[in-house]
Amino acid sequence: MWQELGVAAVVLVAMGYAFWYLMPGALRRRLAAIRPELGKSPSCASSCSSCGGCAPRSAADGDAGQPISIVRQR
Repeated sequence: MWQELGVAAVVLVAMGYAFWYLMPGALRRRLAAIRPELGKSPSCASSCSSCGGCAPRSAADGDAGQPISIVRQR
C-alpha cells in the first residue's frame, strides 16, 4: 500500500512538472499576476537559447568532418 502511494505521488509530481513545462507563456504570465513565483519560465533545458546560458555554437561544430561512407564486405 505504501509503495502504491509513493508511486502515485511520483507520477503526480511528474505530471505537474510536464504541465508546467508545456504551459503556454500567456497562461504563465496570467498566473504571475496572482503569484509572482508562478510566472517564471521553465529551466534552460528547452534549448530556446533565450537565457544565454548555453554555450554558443562555434563554426567548427557544423563543419566537423567529412561524410562517412560504409562499404559492406561479403
